Amino acid sequence: MSISKLNFSNLHSKAGGKLFAPSPFIGLDLGMEKLNMVQVDFTSGEPVIIAASSDYHNSSYEALVQQPKLFKALIKRTFKSAGFKGCSVVATVPSPLLKIIFLNFQCKTDDIEVQALLNALKHRVDDDLSDYVIDYLPINPQTQEQINRVALVAMAKHDGIEEYLGLLNYSGLAVEALEIGPVAIKRLVSSLNSSEETQKVLTLNFGTQKSYLTVIWNNELLLDREIDFGIDNIINAITKAFDIDSKTAFKVLHEYGLAEDDIAEGESEELLLEDELDDGRMTSVLLDVLHPCFVHLSEEIKDVLVYVASETRGGAVEQIYLMGSLSRISAVDRIIDGLISIPVQTINPFFGFSAEEKPTLLNDLGPLSGVAVATGLSMRGKI
Repeated sequence: MSISKLNFSNLHSKAGGKLFAPSPFIGLDLGMEKLNMVQVDFTSGEPVIIAASSDYHNSSYEALVQQPKLFKALIKRTFKSAGFKGCSVVATVPSPLLKIIFLNFQCKTDDIEVQALLNALKHRVDDDLSDYVIDYLPINPQTQEQINRVALVAMAKHDGIEEYLGLLNYSGLAVEALEIGPVAIKRLVSSLNSSEETQKVLTLNFGTQKSYLTVIWNNELLLDREIDFGIDNIINAITKAFDIDSKTAFKVLHEYGLAEDDIAEGESEELLLEDELDDGRMTSVLLDVLHPCFVHLSEEIKDVLVYVASETRGGAVEQIYLMGSLSRISAVDRIIDGLISIPVQTINPFFGFSAEEKPTLLNDLGPLSGVAVATGLSMRGKI
């Protein structure tokens, strides 16, 4: 349910390309580093990948807005190389525009839920709410009859949303709707489980400086929590340990990964500078350096698991899925799995999907976990 006239769930473009109704939606996720796009259709109830792409845009959101021709050229190249059909998109709201709040509020028997939420939000946010596009999603909606309620509130300035829509329209896209990441993730997780299976899943979506823990409980959103942990924590630990710049740290991390193959323990960090250092010993050094970071992350996850148990009267998450920036590094899921008592795996958003007959369809995507949100966006109205 939306609060303002414009909202993230049903926001249509006011201009731009012609809407081709027969074509399925294109999920468009404009991240800090990459533009991820996925188009999924359903044949006899089974998902089929029409097109997918994941391209570095080598820019910031602010720069793309100020130089829309750059973004338009990127969209044009992507459509040409990946073969997307139509131009109707469901897009995420870019993180620089978005403010997400986990809001506790009271709604008495005679109150209207929207108004009760707005009243609570006014005490939480100092800005004038009339300047914002606001939407919300009830958390644990089974408690709707109770006075004490919780909602995930998404906010973005009107001007920023209009500017973003203008960028998409200028690039020839017809915007069917704007959504936030947790909604797309919820839809994707629902597609990975059969209707007979219960869903007790935690997803960890890694960002640059922050990450997001989302709990899906029996097809409903139970929790979405932001934590101060991202791939920057990993890169900063490497730069400090080895006295190198962040660009070199990225290169080292991606080149060697974190997959340990029977390596001896206790290697010195100085080994990074030795000419004869082999891949296995380098990985061992990286694991030693990054261990405190992963311990810290595991504590954040455990806090969420405790909250889930309290909210569900002793219930437990059964699966943890990783997605986003850090999940692209090899063996991250195994490292976290070793610190948590619940199975952890990097998500494959195309699990169980078939693909159109295109030999290069999934080439150059990198790890598939990076397009998880875009995949969930593309299935709007299908799941």
